[in-house]
Amino acid sequence: MAIKLHNFVITGKRYIQVDSQPLHITGIFKKITEWIKLRRCSLNDIHNAYYYCEEDGTVTFYQADKAQVEHPGIWTYMLYECPEGQENVFPDSAIDISLKPLYRLLAGDKLAQEAININQYLEYRYQEGKYLDVQLPLGWNNTEGRKISNLLYKEYQVLHTSSIFAETAGEKYMQAVMKKFIQAATSILEAGGNSLEFEYMQHEILRQVKIDDMANLILDLNDYRIWQALLPSESKAVEYAFNSALSRIA
Repeated sequence: MAIKLHNFVITGKRYIQVDSQPLHITGIFKKITEWIKLRRCSLNDIHNAYYYCEEDGTVTFYQADKAQVEHPGIWTYMLYECPEGQENVFPDSAIDISLKPLYRLLAGDKLAQEAININQYLEYRYQEGKYLDVQLPLGWNNTEGRKISNLLYKEYQVLHTSSIFAETAGEKYMQAVMKKFIQAATSILEAGGNSLEFEYMQHEILRQVKIDDMANLILDLNDYRIWQALLPSESKAVEYAFNSALSRIA
């Protein structure tokens, strides 16, 4: 049996309300701004919207603060499949559904988002840095942790900028390098080390990483525009890959 939830008709689903996280708020914010551009309208014309987050399997609903809208707010639910006729919604009245975080984004502010680990920090900072003030995870929010995290972010950012690292060989190289960099960074911080030690370890890791497929990919593509776009680079991994390819030409 179909049910109506925040002006949307639902079938074959159960919804359990959870706290709306900053990532959910930015998701619904981007949906709203997309609609505004597509329809060439204003925020006043958007009465409701929803955003599905593949990362955690939640859906977030927005209802505008307008006279014709009975219950304005933002709600996030865990979403579960169920047989038709067993649809249900499990709300939690203790959860804050305020529109204030959305209004902050509309005003140009960022929302604070805690990262549970350094991988999530890098991902959120790269993908959502325009809207989120991503906080470093436990053990990283200190002088050396911030320095090392910035070095890691430079690598992450540049490696995700070029389509060459979306190719099979490029993706394998990127994943191998970032995994080893993060492992080294974590070990150094846990041992009370510093960013200089990490930079030394970066060079050691690159000397040991398998580079043949990556270098051959660069040569096979034979596209000077890739070289121009990526070099010189703040990423040690990118510099090493292209220098390795260059050495094979010589």
